[in-house]
Amino acid sequence: MKIKTVRKMKKIININLASRLIPIEDSAYEILRQYLESLKRYFAREDGADEIVGDIESRIAEIFQDKLKKGAHCITDEDVEAVKTSMGTPEQLDEDGTRENARTTTEQPGAMPRPRKRLYRDPDNKVLGGVCSGLGAYLNVDPVVFRIIFALLAIGGFGTGILVYFILWIATPEANTAAEKLEMRGERVDLNNIRATVQDEINALKGQFKHVGDDMRNFSQGRGRQVGSDIERIFRNFITFLGKVLLFITKGFFYFLAVVILFSLIVAGIAIAASSAALFPLKSLLLATPMQNMLFWPAVIFLLGIPVVALIIFLIRKLTGINQTNRYVGYTLSFLWVIGLICAIWVIVSVARDFRTSYRERDAFALQQPGKGKLIIKKTEDVVEMEELDFFEGGLRVTDDTAIIDNIRVKIERSATDSFEVEVIRSSRGRTVARAKALARQIEFQLSQQDSMLYLPAGISIPRNSSFREQRVTVVVKVPVGKRIEVDPDAYHHYHFIRDWKEDWWDEWDEWDRDHDGPVELKMTIDGLDNIRIEKIREEQRKADQPAKDSVQDHYRYRYQQENRQERRDTPAREQEAPAATGQASVTARLEQLEMPDIESASMVLYSVYNMLK
Repeated sequence: MKIKTVRKMKKIININLASRLIPIEDSAYEILRQYLESLKRYFAREDGADEIVGDIESRIAEIFQDKLKKGAHCITDEDVEAVKTSMGTPEQLDEDGTRENARTTTEQPGAMPRPRKRLYRDPDNKVLGGVCSGLGAYLNVDPVVFRIIFALLAIGGFGTGILVYFILWIATPEANTAAEKLEMRGERVDLNNIRATVQDEINALKGQFKHVGDDMRNFSQGRGRQVGSDIERIFRNFITFLGKVLLFITKGFFYFLAVVILFSLIVAGIAIAASSAALFPLKSLLLATPMQNMLFWPAVIFLLGIPVVALIIFLIRKLTGINQTNRYVGYTLSFLWVIGLICAIWVIVSVARDFRTSYRERDAFALQQPGKGKLIIKKTEDVVEMEELDFFEGGLRVTDDTAIIDNIRVKIERSATDSFEVEVIRSSRGRTVARAKALARQIEFQLSQQDSMLYLPAGISIPRNSSFREQRVTVVVKVPVGKRIEVDPDAYHHYHFIRDWKEDWWDEWDEWDRDHDGPVELKMTIDGLDNIRIEKIREEQRKADQPAKDSVQDHYRYRYQQENRQERRDTPAREQEAPAATGQASVTARLEQLEMPDIESASMVLYSVYNMLK
């Protein structure tokens, strides 16, 4: 005889537990309801009973949802009993009496495993969004460490720290309930811990409201007569608070500035260290004696490195909150910095003494007289093919054995004869005249001529093992009266020209700069240099019959410049200040003769009005 056991199917209902929809068997629901009712009765005599029970319900609902996500169709009696075993019962709390015994009692065989840590944003210790404090609680690390990391990433990572912080802010939930705060710290979520967390929050709120209640009670018991003094105290406290806020903002700004400066110094130090090999040629050009070379590095390292080290120590102390100082470290750093300052002063004074005297040597260049009475100045193309280092935008080039310096001046002046003359002046400075003379004679500078073209080297060459003591070459070009000189655009951009302009040079100053796109042709007159192109424009203006038909854009400016120059020379100063009525009459006369279709004439009249008003 076989007995067949038939299992009766239980009814499944849906309940709303902590705003979560949970499918549960009716018998399991009855066990859960009795368990929650016992918790409400147990915590009813304690402060924050509703918050405690609410957090417990949220934790139970979260456990049930995890069960359902793993494939369970509904919550059974066994699931509810497991929750009761894990969370604990009021009877167990009464038996143990302390938090430690309660935790030991609840950790029995068959209980649910200890929950893993979960990452939340900590709202209790937050500065901005609670991300750093949440990471600190999750990893059991001081949140200051993460704040420093995000600050460094924000400054040195081109805003990466800010982006990562906001991503974590958006993606990480905030720990609002007691259960979530326990999970954030990795503590067991049971009745005792939830009750302790909620009561700690309530006690903190009580402490905050106690001061307000005491103030109100004292005021109602007869402190109204001290309203004046209380207002004064409040105002003083407000001013103190405002001062502290301003001080905090100022300190924060200076800390931020110090971090930026520190980061800049570190980057600059790395860049200088990486390019130190390229800077050695500059050092050898400036430093001449073994003593200068020996004291150069202590001066640089101690004078610039000690402040960086001191700034790093200061930032580390402020960010970590260390107030203890080691005076011996300060004495040592100060002593080394003074040593660096003394070395730097000695090197600067020693190098400055090398510029004390000067020497100049003239050499005449055998110039063949150019044809057609015009000499053309051009720049020789750079023929250096070996590997070179460029400094100061090409102003200094260093090869294996030579330093090429663009320190060339071209001086154009009037010749006392009827022939072109060229002189080369080599000059240098030195500690003694003999040293300056030796450095000047080491300058390599060779002119060359081809027909009417005079070629100048791109720079002066000095030996690399020599020292730079303001070596310079001045090429003096003497132009006879009536003859011309033409300057190539490349030469104009490359060399520094010293010109012997005539008396009204200021009217042509802009024109010299305007001609840099093409060759500039100059003519030597008895009064000085004159620009050929400008003279051609003036001659065309003199031959023009009707000024209104001339091109306003091309040469109206020069005609009025010529008129103004003639006025300055021939008209007394008192006659230049003509009455406004005369100027208005002249303008009216021109307007009467103006034909409206003639646009160029209108432009001329408008410019005349502007000139007289000015």
